Amino acid sequence: MKILFRCLIGFLTAAPISLITHTLSIFVGKQQAVKIIGPVVTIIAKTMQKFFPPIIKDASEFDHFKSKLKDKQKIWGLLFDYDIEYIDINTVRLPIQNCPFAEAISKLNIPELGQHMCRGDWLVAEDNIEKWRFKRNCTIGTGGTICDFTYCRVTEHNKKA
Repeated sequence: MKILFRCLIGFLTAAPISLITHTLSIFVGKQQAVKIIGPVVTIIAKTMQKFFPPIIKDASEFDHFKSKLKDKQKIWGLLFDYDIEYIDINTVRLPIQNCPFAEAISKLNIPELGQHMCRGDWLVAEDNIEKWRFKRNCTIGTGGTICDFTYCRVTEHNKKA
């Protein structure tokens, strides 16, 4: 049931984007259609992804951020499978093992939009740069086997980064 729900959400989100992209590609070619639609996908992804990380007021609440991840997992676990790995006192990693959105755009023959979709996470991180740092080395949307979300406490060492 969970897999069916994920597929449904992924396809309901990606189908209109796919239809627009494929229709536009008839007139301007697929590469140009992706170039035009990509920024829109990034905005949509950012809008959805801004609800993923817990909200904190400032960097001093990073421990609260880490503790609220469990609550968020109850909701987001409906769409994504992931563990919460507390690497150290300053770092928490979420190895996300599936993405219904990446799966849908791949099956709808628009995997080129994956990089635009995954860019939304970075925009959310930029909006929260004073509260926490974000690292990610791979994403399902760009062909990886996982999305390795890593959140880090803002410290003197990484404050200017």
